[in-house]
Amino acid sequence: MWLLDTNVLIECNKLETRPFKKGLTFTTILSLIEFPIASKYDEISVIYPSSIHYEQSFKNAVLLREKGNPLPTIDILIGTITVEKNLILVSNDIHFKSLQKIEPRLKIINSNVYIKNIQEL
Repeated sequence: MWLLDTNVLIECNKLETRPFKKGLTFTTILSLIEFPIASKYDEISVIYPSSIHYEQSFKNAVLLREKGNPLPTIDILIGTITVEKNLILVSNDIHFKSLQKIEPRLKIINSNVYIKNIQEL
């Protein structure tokens, strides 16, 4: 199961066939706020952050800042949600690797790998 970052939603929206599968493809309300067009795809389930996600994101933000690798707040939250929901983050943003260094449970793939995987289903 995959959680799509905003940049991947934008990329997939440009494709002739949308690579989404109901029950397997997720995003966050934060990504929908950034790219509302994606809300029209019923195959994508939307995750809303909980207080647990916010608390863990704060801890992650502190660790990242201490290591000199601050990330955008929304991306920290998206990465944290991905881990807590045991999903695979699909993003073309390489800065998520910084979060992966402090949270090794974060699994990340790029959009090309995701599209190949979803087409094989």
